[in-house]
Amino acid sequence: MPRTSDEEVSRIVLTDVQKNFTLRHTHSIKETVVAAVRRKPLTTSFHALDGVSLRIDEGEAVALLGFNGSGKSTTLKMISGVLRPDGGSVRTRGRVAGLIEVGAGFHPDLSGRENIYLNAAILGMSKKETDARFDEIVAFSEIEKFLDTEVKHYSSGMFLRLAFSVAIHTEVDILLIDEILSVGDEPFQRKCLARIRELHAAGKTLVVVSHDLNMVSRLCDRGVVLQGGKIVFDGPSMEAVRELRALSASPFSDIARDHPFFDEIVRVTESRALALHPHESGNGEFRAETSVMAAELPEAFSAITGQPGTVLAQSGHADATTPLTRSDFAAALHRAAEEPPSYEQSPFRDITAAHPNFAAISWLHFSGIARGWEQEHDLPEYRPDEFVTRDALIIMLARYRDLMATDES
Repeated sequence: MPRTSDEEVSRIVLTDVQKNFTLRHTHSIKETVVAAVRRKPLTTSFHALDGVSLRIDEGEAVALLGFNGSGKSTTLKMISGVLRPDGGSVRTRGRVAGLIEVGAGFHPDLSGRENIYLNAAILGMSKKETDARFDEIVAFSEIEKFLDTEVKHYSSGMFLRLAFSVAIHTEVDILLIDEILSVGDEPFQRKCLARIRELHAAGKTLVVVSHDLNMVSRLCDRGVVLQGGKIVFDGPSMEAVRELRALSASPFSDIARDHPFFDEIVRVTESRALALHPHESGNGEFRAETSVMAAELPEAFSAITGQPGTVLAQSGHADATTPLTRSDFAAALHRAAEEPPSYEQSPFRDITAAHPNFAAISWLHFSGIARGWEQEHDLPEYRPDEFVTRDALIIMLARYRDLMATDES
């Protein structure tokens, strides 16, 4: 990773960083052959980071926040040099020390004493520097009794104590911390946080990844929220925490970046326009592909379009647990438009003019509200009896709103 040597103010600069990982779907030659014969994909690409640009100045304490899989740890590994970007650039200025994974930089067959020198050397310290700080490192770690024991016998908490002690006693300019503070007990956590605050007060640059939102809001001045490999918020840490909590309250926090409706779903949910009640699956997690309940349509219609839900004619489904079919949705939206155009033909093979909602379904497609639906979902034909999913509902109501606004203008 290139290190800058001029008089820049910034310690860390990420410019349009891209990082992709290849996910394998087979684990043996037999599985590969079977999958190839059945024409199933052998691999897929996962976009961990998608155009991330970030500048962190000297002395800043920045928290990287987001849900699991949002790209926080990948960003931290980019800064540390563990990973290299597939696109864009990552530049750092000064010595970087990272606490990215418990036990990283330690050899299991060496003693704690030997690993102090090994880990310090990896972080860029000379033997002379390590000798000068050795007693401080051991005292801070509080594992004097086990110093000459092989670290493979250490608990994760002992690993953390030793790793953290070495990292914070280096001549560090940038300190990276990834969630591992959660491993230590409470007294040691308080001790670590106090030491981190001392480093921050001394003008060191800190980048912290943690799910402890209360802790990072107190420790860091700035928060960066990532979602689906993109930065969705960058500002004061308290506001970043509120943003993340708002996203977690959103019923669409499980949407991945490669979801075909990702951009439009994020646009609608970030506007705080959607007020759907979460419909939970058996494991308690909201899934975007969950069917919309018929009773939810008026509220969703009102929240997204700005029109009262009463303009929707009763679809005949009073039971809140009854999923909304595509046919009923088309009919309801068709009636909501004051004078929608009529069409004499439908692009869907299984729908004839005898279908009771033929005109509504045709209008829904030709108006652009549902155009491309069948191609986006790789469906050979439109099935009116299939249920409307939450992500599709957002897209179509947003398109309906835009269409009505265009007609009015």
